[in-house]
Amino acid sequence: MYDYHNNLRQAHAAASPWWAWPLDLKPVWFYQGSFAGNTAAAIYNAGNLVVWWLSIPAMGFLCWQAFKRRSLALSLIAVAFAFQWLSWSRIDRATFQYHYYTSVPFIILALAYFLAELWHGPSNRTWWFARITGAVAVMGPGLMWVFKEPLCNFVNVNQAYPNSPACVGSPANIVITARTLLLVVVVVIAVLAIVYEVSRMRAGPSVDDPEGRRSILGLIGVAGAAIAAVLLTGAFAGDQVIVNAKGFSTAPLALGMLVVLAFVAWFVIRARDPRRFAVGAVIAAIGWFVILYPNISALPLPATVFNAYQGLLPTYIYAFQFPVNTDPPAIVPSLLAPNPSYFGLPPGPVLLVAIGLACIVVAWSAWTWRVALAERDLERARDRDAFIRTG
Repeated sequence: MYDYHNNLRQAHAAASPWWAWPLDLKPVWFYQGSFAGNTAAAIYNAGNLVVWWLSIPAMGFLCWQAFKRRSLALSLIAVAFAFQWLSWSRIDRATFQYHYYTSVPFIILALAYFLAELWHGPSNRTWWFARITGAVAVMGPGLMWVFKEPLCNFVNVNQAYPNSPACVGSPANIVITARTLLLVVVVVIAVLAIVYEVSRMRAGPSVDDPEGRRSILGLIGVAGAAIAAVLLTGAFAGDQVIVNAKGFSTAPLALGMLVVLAFVAWFVIRARDPRRFAVGAVIAAIGWFVILYPNISALPLPATVFNAYQGLLPTYIYAFQFPVNTDPPAIVPSLLAPNPSYFGLPPGPVLLVAIGLACIVVAWSAWTWRVALAERDLERARDRDAFIRTG
């Protein structure tokens, strides 16, 4: 196992560094196929952007609260997350986003804790923190497309893919069919309708009260209507080409997307009820799953719709690649290697002695701590017996 990981120096188009995983920058494609009727399907491990992006400030909040409240439970979540994720920061071979999935349970716990804090009444500072980070997360895709070229330079895409078409002003042609246009319109209207319904909800919606029931049923109705409209549009809209632009520049489309997202972010930043914010975050996460699921579950989709999903983030495009270390691996001797070390002794015995001493220290520390705990319990038992006898 060690030999494989130490000597692997093969580059890969889907590889990504450890710091890119929380942002869901480069999913790994496991399957992609084309079918009859100009349809295509894929399976890839894209995360839920709402959950993953909101979990970044949520994990930061959890770490701060673990320290501030001296909470062992919160510390356990923070330390477990750090062990699962930060360990990869020192791995210099090609790494992939699926390595982050052992951290996902802990970021979900952090997000749940953060939303629970909002639900039960946050401080003014926490409430401002939630709204600002929520607004930034909403505008994230648009900002990434607008600043695509600086992002390419930061990642150094040209090292992995020289003259990558993902980083130029006019990467490819764009073809918009009637079905694609209608789907975009339906999704935009659905998002705006959900934002409007959430903004009209009063504090602490409850199914026990008529107004709360109306708000919750309204949200469910909007979501159901959006899903039905997407299905009907996909089934009955035609593939007539409406726009066929050669060498299309993504800048106008990115600016248009940023304007729409800025409108939604404005609702988020102006939120006045933390409970509505928490409900909105949960609904957004569910909505993102519903929207993304057809494209990650091998469901056959019209080719134009299938390709449109790859425009969610500029990093999803195949040509946007992260550089991979291909330097020769370090030559690491085995524990019993005979070659001399800097101290004039074989490194094998030196390592064995060091490991042996470490084991002795750990074993001795554990034993003495166990004895100390036993003595403490015995002393408490004596004090308890004395109290029982004397009253």
